Amino acid sequence: MGPSDVAGGMGNRVVASAIVLLLLPIISADSVVELGEVVRLGEVDLGLEGAAVSPDSEIVIAHGADSSIFLIQASQPQTHSKLDWGGVEMLLDADFHPGGQTAFIVGEEGVVLRFTREGGTVDSAGGESFFGRTELRSVSWNADGSWAYIGGEMGWIWRVRGLEGGGMEVHPIEGRGTSDVNAIACLAGINICIVSTSVDGIGVIDANHELHWIGGTGYPWIDAVCPSRGENACVSISNERNIAIIDLEIEDASSSEVTIVQLQNVNGQFGGVSEQSDGTTIVSVVPFAMIEHDLSLRLSFPWLENSDAVSFDSAISGERLVATWSADVHSGWVITSSGTIVAFNPISDERAGGILGIWIGVVILGGAILMALSLIVSSSPLLREWLTLRIGSDEERKDVLREQRRRGRR
Repeated sequence: MGPSDVAGGMGNRVVASAIVLLLLPIISADSVVELGEVVRLGEVDLGLEGAAVSPDSEIVIAHGADSSIFLIQASQPQTHSKLDWGGVEMLLDADFHPGGQTAFIVGEEGVVLRFTREGGTVDSAGGESFFGRTELRSVSWNADGSWAYIGGEMGWIWRVRGLEGGGMEVHPIEGRGTSDVNAIACLAGINICIVSTSVDGIGVIDANHELHWIGGTGYPWIDAVCPSRGENACVSISNERNIAIIDLEIEDASSSEVTIVQLQNVNGQFGGVSEQSDGTTIVSVVPFAMIEHDLSLRLSFPWLENSDAVSFDSAISGERLVATWSADVHSGWVITSSGTIVAFNPISDERAGGILGIWIGVVILGGAILMALSLIVSSSPLLREWLTLRIGSDEERKDVLREQRRRGRR
């Protein structure tokens, strides 16, 4: 397919996406999911910081203050247990090895713990001897499980892996920044990962463990995820209601691109992002609310309004969401810092129109504008190329870039 095909054939999808981007901020939508069953991990505030889901989606590890670790059955959180570990450090992040049988858990004072699924045990991986007292804020395994990347305060990033008989092999990543590395996320099928920092922006670690800074400097990026199994793209969020789409160039990571959108009419700040289903994520909002982001559409939708959380339980609505995990495409569980787990499910048809209602609203509002914008785009090659590079598919963007390079050689 050449650029002329992009010009004529892309039309509807690009224009529709652009229209939704223009209209979504003015759409007032109710929650599309409702809260349900409640499970509590303890009777006191546990000070949890996050949770990691196993690759087979069967178990969840929640972690937080006083080195507390909870093993939770994902489909039935009523089945859970606290894992014994004698530390007192705050545990800030965790990630399962792609094989699903072990996980790294990292936190304050350079602590790195290894969870072993068989037997449900937790042991020290000896992190303190490599990282000193550095606060370790993020960890993620690459696609084939050959290395994990650990990020810490003041820009530190390492690649690490366990050794037979215990211990770790550790190498620092060169070219690091100076601000905290708050999140690292890796693609599922290719050894390439993104790094999100407090000030230095967003970086990409390629298959050769080289770090490339690609944009987003100055934004306080707090979390990231790579939710798609087929698209080479990741999502990062800032606590200022910004969502960044990182389109990764596998052959040349330095040419990867960052597109940043700030969501309007969102009451509160973003707190974290979790994978919901292939290509979709759930952004948690403080105070208690959720937003769905669809990577393939490059759009965000209201998911759970804070007012509905307050109506459900005013005490729970005052807790901070730290993670979510999926039970189905539109259902799953949320977990709060206090250790409260709450189910969410789609609202029944007789209530608010839900996601379908939002889309109907977009179509009704956008019909006339859609036709006008379609005419503008079809008559303007430059605008058409600009839209393709922003919201086109990987193949469509490559076609446009090839055409631009061809014109530049003339």
